[in-house]
Amino acid sequence: MRFLAALILMGSVSAPALAQASQETLADAVAAAITNNPSLMAERKSREAANEVLVQAEADMGPQINLQGGLNSQYQEYGRTYSTPAGNFPLDGSTQRASIGLEARHSLWSGGSLTAQRDRARAGVDESQARLIGVEQELVLTVVTSFMDVRFAESELDIRESNVDALREQVRAARDRFEVGEVTRTDVAQAEAREAAAQAALAAARSRLARDRAAFEQVVGLPAVQLAPPPPVPAVPAALEQALAIARAANPNLMAARAREVQGERGVDVAKGRLGPRLDLVGSAGLVETYQDDTFRDTNFTAGVEFSFPLFDSGLLQSRTRGAQLDADRARYERLAIERQITAQVTSAWHQVVAAGEEIRASMSQVAAAEIALEGATQELAVGERITLDVLDQEQELLEARLGLIASERAAYVAAHELLAAMGDLKPELVAGP
Repeated sequence: MRFLAALILMGSVSAPALAQASQETLADAVAAAITNNPSLMAERKSREAANEVLVQAEADMGPQINLQGGLNSQYQEYGRTYSTPAGNFPLDGSTQRASIGLEARHSLWSGGSLTAQRDRARAGVDESQARLIGVEQELVLTVVTSFMDVRFAESELDIRESNVDALREQVRAARDRFEVGEVTRTDVAQAEAREAAAQAALAAARSRLARDRAAFEQVVGLPAVQLAPPPPVPAVPAALEQALAIARAANPNLMAARAREVQGERGVDVAKGRLGPRLDLVGSAGLVETYQDDTFRDTNFTAGVEFSFPLFDSGLLQSRTRGAQLDADRARYERLAIERQITAQVTSAWHQVVAAGEEIRASMSQVAAAEIALEGATQELAVGERITLDVLDQEQELLEARLGLIASERAAYVAAHELLAAMGDLKPELVAGP
């Protein structure tokens, strides 16, 4: 694929450069988009949230210590009391009681549910990371496409302006020849009609350029002013099998699907673990203070093992287990579908890159031949061997050939980046150039 980069650099998409210090490069555009894009920022927050879910799952596996306390007031009036050496019992009136205590709990056995929950959270982190990579690469591809759209629109505008100038000269020449009787009024009208059509196409090209610049600013967050020539096309695999192997290992959509499949499998383990017994180590210590009488001050300390086992829950846990298994099966089938989809995408993109290189070579040959044909037709018109319409037709063929060349160059550049995106290898640093 090396020939593709060389051909693209020769194309007219790389219009005459302005002062490099004042031009915005493709790397600048990608960096600005990555810094300012709201969708990418949201995905980064999702990635951070997945990290917190993992922290929570790991915390569930460790010891838990809780501080508990309370303060209450109670008023009682008894109909019968007993006299004792210490006074009447029970005491009438209001009492205030405060309590404070600590409880420590650590899981000794959970049927594997806590471990599976941690593994599922880790897979969630992997999924979120893959989604983040996918959104970033999709953004890079969008910026590259928008950048090349603006460059193509600018080149198209230059070509159409040149075409209008050439047709305006043809109209002037036809009118001069008409004045001396060399051509008819029909020749003049034909030239005028072609010029009017070229003016209309030029106006449409200006509109497309304005639209593409607006789309660029929406994606990048910066105006498309003085875009620099794009860097060479990044290297792409020379063989389809190599591209497919890279995609199977690095495509972010496939990586996310595999992570979801792991989440589904661990979700089944979590549900099954909750069907079994649970064993916890529990310890507590506390103090209860009654303010009316210091003799009513209680302290306690307990430590032991707490066992629990679900005997009957109306089928709730069994249903959750079946539901988790169904979710796992769905995730597996989704992963298989995405594998097929990615294979098709990479295959299509790779063949588009190959075809784009052929189109560039053919377009270059077409432009060269059209230039020679126009020059010959112009000379033959001067000696009366051609009519004005022949020259106008050659002008139109040259216009179409030049537009076809820049279109094929733009398509080749974008196709190479689409292949890299399908492979999962479109990293932002690849568009920075040497």
